[in-house]
Amino acid sequence: MKNMNNINANTALYCIFGNPVRHSLSPVMQNAAFKASMIDAVYLAFEVKNIENALLAMKSLNIRGASVTIPFKIDVIDHLDEVDSLALEIGSVNTLHNVNGRIIGYNTDGYGAVDALINNNIQIKDSNILIIGNGGSARAIAFTLIMQGANIFIAGRNAERMKPLVHDLRKKKPEIEYCLIKDITLDFIKQIDIIINTTSVGMTPNIDNTPIDTDLIYSRHTIFDIVYSPNMTKLLLAGSDKNCKIVRGIEMLINQGARQFEIWTGKKAQISVMEDVLRKYI
Repeated sequence: MKNMNNINANTALYCIFGNPVRHSLSPVMQNAAFKASMIDAVYLAFEVKNIENALLAMKSLNIRGASVTIPFKIDVIDHLDEVDSLALEIGSVNTLHNVNGRIIGYNTDGYGAVDALINNNIQIKDSNILIIGNGGSARAIAFTLIMQGANIFIAGRNAERMKPLVHDLRKKKPEIEYCLIKDITLDFIKQIDIIINTTSVGMTPNIDNTPIDTDLIYSRHTIFDIVYSPNMTKLLLAGSDKNCKIVRGIEMLINQGARQFEIWTGKKAQISVMEDVLRKYI
């Protein structure tokens, strides 16, 4: 992390906006990235109540860039000067870049997931991918994977909550299907290549929970859990026990954070440094 004694009048400010946000590991990761690249900048966490006011502060204080997390990823769009085409299509923003007083929104979540799969030599194109969940992360990942040529299926616990996401995805790919988690059959799951959990099920402190019955996991599956605390969720452990390929949430966290760093600075992020510092906290 940046040595606070080196902060001066020229130090650039970056941050994360959310509520709650004190649990975030983004400051640890991004400060390590700034230090490794010898960039005079510091990244802080701001727990805000109103995202519109936060953006006004961003302009007034010349905050160069920001991450956006729960519950503001969707609401923030209405207050931006410009939105990247993919983020607009997804309907969710997790990255802000202040360019001469104009705030531009991006979404790096989907890219973070794609990079994690690619780095593990997992084929995306033409793969059948089951995405569990229907929130902002599910949106970003689903849209980005469709762009990579994947076949997407959505599963959740509430049909009404899934319908808006499915409706929007079908504009890109009409054959998108969805089902309730409890209705997943053995015949269906055997057609799936990759299972991605985008929910918070299994996150610390409720580490004994899994988003689906682990009896539905077979060795042919790749199991990807975007939960990064604990590092090995019960879902990932079940996949490992069945000799599945597994992709950990920390990999998506790092990759989406690296994309943010590159948007803000125009420099390549040192991913190994970001991962090393995160391992001390997870």
